[in-house]
Amino acid sequence: MPETKRKMQLLGTDTEVADVPIVKSDEVFNYYELEDGTKLKVKNVATSIIRIEGQYMPLPDGRPIYIVLSSPVVNVESSPLTKKQ
Repeated sequence: MPETKRKMQLLGTDTEVADVPIVKSDEVFNYYELEDGTKLKVKNVATSIIRIEGQYMPLPDGRPIYIVLSSPVVNVESSPLTKKQ
């Protein structure tokens, strides 16, 4: 699917952006063990990536600027607080 160009409100200004399709991703979980004994797996999943048209990082970098829309995913692997059925 090709990029889709559109206008988006950014900081109160109509800004030209391009929705850039994701063709490959490698999203890994981070693992957390909490004080209460709970073990969590957490990752952030990109749902949409938008490039701001004609805007670049300051020199000498010059890379294009992207906005990443994402959603957190949380999985409770185990917990001593699990309610018995």
